[in-house]
Amino acid sequence: MKKLQLMAILALIMLGFSGCKKEKVANEAAVDVFIKAIKNTQGATVYTVIHSVFSFNTMTSVSVTSPDGTIKELTNPGSGGSSFYNIPLDADYFPSLPASSIGSYTYHVKFNDGEEITYTNSLSTATILPANITSLAKSANGDSVYIQWDAIPNVNSYQVEITKGTTQIYYSDKFYDGSTPLKPNLRLGFNLYNLNSAAGTGTFTFNINGMLYETTDYSYLQATSTSSSDIAL
Repeated sequence: MKKLQLMAILALIMLGFSGCKKEKVANEAAVDVFIKAIKNTQGATVYTVIHSVFSFNTMTSVSVTSPDGTIKELTNPGSGGSSFYNIPLDADYFPSLPASSIGSYTYHVKFNDGEEITYTNSLSTATILPANITSLAKSANGDSVYIQWDAIPNVNSYQVEITKGTTQIYYSDKFYDGSTPLKPNLRLGFNLYNLNSAAGTGTFTFNINGMLYETTDYSYLQATSTSSSDIAL
């Protein structure tokens, strides 16, 4: 499930980069490191570091050197070499990140033609909390399902993902609260017929992803968070 949540967030990153250029270019990659927060099985908020590398050209390997000098090889999960990222295990999440995680990361990217290029991206201490989901229920007439959550402090945008088991049923583009003043909570509805037509009946998981960007151009992430709730539909 955590892999699906991460892939949904990374899909938005790749979509943003892919909108910048429309045809193959000289070897070039976009690298990003950000903090991901979730609630563990005990309900406590825990954090990990996520790496994402994307290119229009095929990459054959990517390694990243952490601020403390630790070297990690990133995996390519079957995307034809256009993206590399890490899938964190439960043991990779911590109540607070060690100080050695904060600072500049160096990425060594090798492309299909043998060229190797080095990139850097920095990570600060800023984080966002997982959303507090206050309600997930069918409508009174039974034709829709609504999810409601408290606004996340300091968040730039949200994304909603719906899964059933290991299958992703739906994920939204990023959206934000444009209200003045900001709403204390947000609510979205989904057509029940559409969900059941796509995946049948059973238990569905609704994920609320929050995103905090490094700068106001909203290109690179600083932090994300994910909160989940299940419902039988």
